[in-house]
Amino acid sequence: MHRAASALLVVLAIVLAVGLARAGDPETLQDRATAIERVSTEVDGARVVLGHLSRKLHMPVDDLRTQRERTGLGWGELLIANLVSKPSGLTVEQVAGEFRSGERWEDIALAHHVNLEKLEMDVASTQEIVEQREEDRGPTTTQGEGTKRPGSGAHQAGSEAGAGTGRGRRN
Repeated sequence: MHRAASALLVVLAIVLAVGLARAGDPETLQDRATAIERVSTEVDGARVVLGHLSRKLHMPVDDLRTQRERTGLGWGELLIANLVSKPSGLTVEQVAGEFRSGERWEDIALAHHVNLEKLEMDVASTQEIVEQREEDRGPTTTQGEGTKRPGSGAHQAGSEAGAGTGRGRRN
């Protein structure tokens, strides 16, 4: 009986140690990409995520949307693919193909001699910024009717999709 209790305590200690070790494991790049994608699904999250990615990658929003459509990647995955493609000389589509074939982001980066520590820091920084909405500096909500910015009205002419592109509706 005493032996069984001792064995049980040893097993419990091992299970607890393994659990604590896993809890201390750093997040993978895919974990961070998933977290960024999750933010994009929140109210106004797509604007926050897409705006940050555009600034970070120095790319127009339309180019990012096109890349996302072509590759089928989520926003966080697209960030990683761009950050790997630039120093490696690969296209985003090539990097996305390696990821879709089952390779882990970390392995893809290492295979192409991308600085993994810098990549992890860049992705972690983006995750933190979009989760905290640190760059989201919208107008204050205390503005009265008389203090609206010109052109900010919801019924403003040309506010339909395509405004400013010559494709908006004309009355």
